[in-house]
Formats: sequence, structure tokens, C-alpha cells
Amino acid sequence: MSDWRRIDIDAFDPESGRLTKEDLQPPAVKPITLQELQPRIAQLRSCATSGDFVRGVKLATIDPPYGSDNDTKLQYFLAVLELLTQVRQADIAGVVQQLDQSQQEVLIKYLYKGMSLAEGQKQGGVLLSWFEKVTQKSGVNPISRFLSDRRTI
Repeated sequence: MSDWRRIDIDAFDPESGRLTKEDLQPPAVKPITLQELQPRIAQLRSCATSGDFVRGVKLATIDPPYGSDNDTKLQYFLAVLELLTQVRQADIAGVVQQLDQSQQEVLIKYLYKGMSLAEGQKQGGVLLSWFEKVTQKSGVNPISRFLSDRRTI
């Protein structure tokens, strides 16, 4: 019994379900085209220019385009990034306070996407400020949900 650490105890449990490739597939979502998103992109830009940031962030985080192709997602993300960068540092906490849990989780997805793209890295300090305010309000829960969610923005 010196090699007891190498025993696969899950192999002896019939209730232990192994994950299949189907289990690892992202959930099915309705595809959305760029033409369908253009009115929302225009609304996001309107909110950014008019200073209605709470409404804009809520609009951006209510129904993200999970089913779109990568180019459409990028166009939508750029509009969201434009909105997020227009908010003053002092107002970020107030905007985050008005978001519910699911909206904060979507916002975290946008922040991570922004940090991974060159367009967002140019605004890294702003994105980190948003990140800080979300984690101050909700802790690490949105981050763990982001890591486990297979739907991408």
C-alpha cells in the first residue's frame, strides 16, 4: 500500500459521472447579427455622449450578445468600452451600486475581455478601477462565475 496516492477512487464509484465532450460544449444561444445589434450600439454611444452612464451600463449588461460571431462581439465590446471609459473615476462606484448580481457578472466579463485586447489595454487603468469597484461590492463571486461560465462575450 505504499502507492495509495495513485489509486483512482472515482473508478470504484459507479455514481461518479465522467464528463463527456457534450458536457463541455457551451450552452446553445440564439445567434445575433451585427445588424440586430446596431440599434443597441447606437444607444450605448448615445448614453456615453449624454452622460447617462447608469442606463448605458445596465443596457450593456442586460442581454450580452453571446451568440454572435467574433467580429460582431468586438464591435459591441468597443461600444461598451467607449461607455466605460467615459465614466469619471468618482462615479464608477455609484454606477456599480445600481447593478444587480447578473449585471455585475457580465461587467466582469467585459472587463476581462478588455484587459485581453489591445484596445482595452490602452484603457487599463480605467478597467482596473471598474474591476476594483465590482470586487469591493460583490467580492470574488463574479470572478469565479466568470471562470466557470462557458459563454463568452
